[in-house]
Amino acid sequence: MTEELEIDVRVAKAQDARAILGLCEQVGSETPYLTFGEEGLNLTVQEEVDIINKYNKAQNSILLVSEVDDQIIGMSNITQFNAAKQRHIAEIGICLVEEYWGYGIASMMMEMMIEFAENSDLKVITLEVAKRNEAAIKLYEKFGFEIVGNLRKRLKVDGCYLDSFVMEKVLD
Repeated sequence: MTEELEIDVRVAKAQDARAILGLCEQVGSETPYLTFGEEGLNLTVQEEVDIINKYNKAQNSILLVSEVDDQIIGMSNITQFNAAKQRHIAEIGICLVEEYWGYGIASMMMEMMIEFAENSDLKVITLEVAKRNEAAIKLYEKFGFEIVGNLRKRLKVDGCYLDSFVMEKVLD
């Protein structure tokens, strides 16, 4: 981690769809803690374009990508709940190519997502994280998320079930 990386975190564009799908296949093969594996998101490029366009039109949701040398190496999102009485809540997600863990890129994405949430109509951001994913839990705690619940058997990895924590951050 001695080399200096030039990292760009920005809002996803429709042209990023193919690269985002490739990213999800890669990170899905690198960690057991996502809801998908090496198959990625099982979406067509057009379906991903439609998702990106929907994010870009949404007022209280955002999809970010992280780039190094013009290559997408991570993404994060805030997705507002749709139910009328829960529109003040959003769920976040984040993934990053393993080669770039430890460079502070996940923290950069978290900072941007929280800033976005604080400047929106959102009051609560929530997430689900595998109990074994200690690095992610520490990251979320660093940004003020608290564990508020347990979920049993949320992921099935190699025939074994993994439990998850529900974490949330209440915005002022």
